[in-house]
Amino acid sequence: QIALDAFTAANAASYARIVSDWSRRRAVVAACQQAITGAASTEPGELIADLAGRIEAAGEQAIGESLDMHTVMTRLMGEIEQASQTGDDGVVGVRTRIPMIDGALGGLCPTRLIVLAARPSIGKTALSLQIAVNAARDGVPGGICSLEMGETELAARMNAYHAGANFTRLMRGRSDALDRMVSAWRNDQPGAWPLHLDVDTYGLAGIEARITSWKRRHGIRFAIVDHIGLVEVEGDKSPYDRVSLVSRRLKKLAKRLNIAIIAVAQLNRALEKERRKPTLADLRDSGNIEQDIDVGMFLHVDPDDMDAQPVPVQLGFLKNRTGRRGWQREALMFDGASQTFREQSTEYR
Repeated sequence: QIALDAFTAANAASYARIVSDWSRRRAVVAACQQAITGAASTEPGELIADLAGRIEAAGEQAIGESLDMHTVMTRLMGEIEQASQTGDDGVVGVRTRIPMIDGALGGLCPTRLIVLAARPSIGKTALSLQIAVNAARDGVPGGICSLEMGETELAARMNAYHAGANFTRLMRGRSDALDRMVSAWRNDQPGAWPLHLDVDTYGLAGIEARITSWKRRHGIRFAIVDHIGLVEVEGDKSPYDRVSLVSRRLKKLAKRLNIAIIAVAQLNRALEKERRKPTLADLRDSGNIEQDIDVGMFLHVDPDDMDAQPVPVQLGFLKNRTGRRGWQREALMFDGASQTFREQSTEYR
């Protein structure tokens, strides 16, 4: 039983927060006790000033770095100079190789929390994996925390996209799909891609620890969490509070590690009944997610197009702190068989 209760690395982030919280509590209690002890013999003004100083000192344990304007402007000019060297497309982050997305976001930029939201079976997991594969083929390291699929299904979906093979036939061992996959391997071995997968961690603290470890050990520049509705948190919280906590902590993680995080999310069922495009308010159990995210990227399929092949999927940037917002004029075409999204007018594979 002692071994079961022992502290593990997976809980490091949560444990550190608990230790830090209680340290600040003790500092506040000690400051108040000292003020009470000295109340009878100390001038009120001096007493108040001393207490305020001790409380402030305790609070500083919880705040981040303070920057002067010279440092801020130096960092800004560095980012502007980097952007000026990217060419006319202005992509400064990790390239998704999907022009419609790269043009709107400037790539997957550091510190940003990007929510990719849709109803089930619209292709949100396929799109997130396509982005990951495209980045990995460019040599950009990344990580995927999947709470919904096992490692072999994820690998099959990525290989279906990579090889242009039929995903279902590949999973069933059909020779035509296998031949396509093997042929694609001759030019680009997926085994060499700098991608890292975790399919066994469900707790928020564990996911934070895993992504932090990937950053430290492998230098990842982006991470995908699929999907945030399945992330487990400590305590008996409502779905609203749970998703709020997840989004807030993932945003803090993206800032702390200086990486982009894509959080896959579900949309409310009401969309199907009302036959309309989603809004930010349709994020399922959304909590404060609307305030936490930097980008809200939504997928929508008109009910009349559900049986089309390929399926026209409308793409909307309903929140975008640094770029254009709104629904795109052209739809992305989704081929479910090969798990591939393509733009109607652009060939990017």
